[in-house]
Amino acid sequence: MKLKQGLFTHVICFCFFLCGVLNCGFAQQHADFSGVVSKYDSTFRGIGPPVYFLPPPKSAEELLDDRYAEKEIDSAMVEEYVSRMKYYHRLDMTGNGRVLAKYIPVAETQTSSIEGKLLMEIDRTGAVERAGIQADTENRLAMEYVALGAFDLAVEFFEKAMKAKQAAGNQFDWETIAHNLAVTYEYLGQLDKAHALRQQLYDRAVKSGSTARQAEALMELALVKAKMGFSPEAERDIIRKVVPLFRRAKDEAGRASAYRTLADIYTLQHKYPEAQWFLVQAKTIVDKEGIMDQLPEIIFNLAETKKHSGNPRVAIEEYKVADDLAKKDHIMGMQLAIQDALGSLYHQAGDYNGAASALNRYDTLKNILFKGEKPVDN
Repeated sequence: MKLKQGLFTHVICFCFFLCGVLNCGFAQQHADFSGVVSKYDSTFRGIGPPVYFLPPPKSAEELLDDRYAEKEIDSAMVEEYVSRMKYYHRLDMTGNGRVLAKYIPVAETQTSSIEGKLLMEIDRTGAVERAGIQADTENRLAMEYVALGAFDLAVEFFEKAMKAKQAAGNQFDWETIAHNLAVTYEYLGQLDKAHALRQQLYDRAVKSGSTARQAEALMELALVKAKMGFSPEAERDIIRKVVPLFRRAKDEAGRASAYRTLADIYTLQHKYPEAQWFLVQAKTIVDKEGIMDQLPEIIFNLAETKKHSGNPRVAIEEYKVADDLAKKDHIMGMQLAIQDALGSLYHQAGDYNGAASALNRYDTLKNILFKGEKPVDN
């Protein structure tokens, strides 16, 4: 009997010892990161509310990781906007653009008023002048609808403007608007329609005998061919026909555009070294001739090719240069794309300060473009 009582006592002591060890381990594993529970006896097991241990506060790096994860939600919307604005900047106005030129792409919150602004300009114009600027206004209105993504309305107004210019016998303006409509079809992926218009414009250029117009039309036609899957033919057209035509016309800006278009065709095929080489050729021309309007896109595309080629350090430096140029020319879509790319590159490299700065700038630009917030002067 005494032996059994002794064993029972030893078992009880062992259980108390084991519980003490477990409680000690539990207390070590559940550290009081908040600094509040330390005021209490965390080992107390009497009557009362349990002690809750809060997780440690997130570090600045972890909070930034969360913000970048959230950014992925609107990335598709931003990418579509940036792509759309690239096409918008290829569009051209007709007429003298007296008042219409001041209507630049507007925030989505202003969509409902853009048509009214442009059509009111017609009402303010005298009856004699009204007939002359009607088609110009319709063309400008269609451009704004492209900027806003209202493509059905854009096509409708481009077609109205083309009919008016054709009725007036103004072939030059008709061709400009046909170019705009072809750009719109190209964006929409309606490549058969874009090709038909481009072929028509090229045939007209051949009849006119203008070397520069032929080169321009054939260059645009080649880009559509490449997007239709005929890249080798498109490359040959530019190298063997377009570039020599621009040389013959002594059009260096056109020759730089030809090299840029050739780079676009190689980029479509993910041939980034070839694309980079022709972008460098284009840059050499614009630097020599002082063709500054082409420089932002050239530098931006150089940064893009270097990023895709696995050369992030050089890409970052190119993006910085492109950003300065885009700010100078007020190219908001490009600035947004640059901050998006810079932020991702910094984040991947573990440069959290650079990533945070790029993300803040990205958010600011996004709010200006999509929420109509006013930019803050630095």
